[in-house]
Amino acid sequence: MSSAIALEKDSPLGFFTNNALSVALADTYTSFAQKRAALGLSNPGTVENVGREVQRDVLLTNYTFSGLRADLTKPFSFSPLFQISHGFSMGSQGLPPYSFAALYGTSKVSGALRIVNST
Repeated sequence: MSSAIALEKDSPLGFFTNNALSVALADTYTSFAQKRAALGLSNPGTVENVGREVQRDVLLTNYTFSGLRADLTKPFSFSPLFQISHGFSMGSQGLPPYSFAALYGTSKVSGALRIVNST
């Protein structure tokens, strides 16, 4: 071991390996490494994977139901334009459970009719 220290003192970078601050940092790192090895803990992986496990296994977002919405639209013709739309929703979003919309338009006049039924 003394030969390795002697080589380090003679090397051009010996200042970095022999100064008091770098020796204190190396000793601190070594003591933390020994304490971590004594605990015998496995590597948990990357921070991204730990966050994914927490979101999947701990939080309830995957198990809660916030709502469902379906919109069905059928165009019947393009000249004159005529299409109807049905909307169904269910959940806590505050939307009406059923909505109906009809659209009629020509090159001269275009208009839209929307009927909302909340039952």
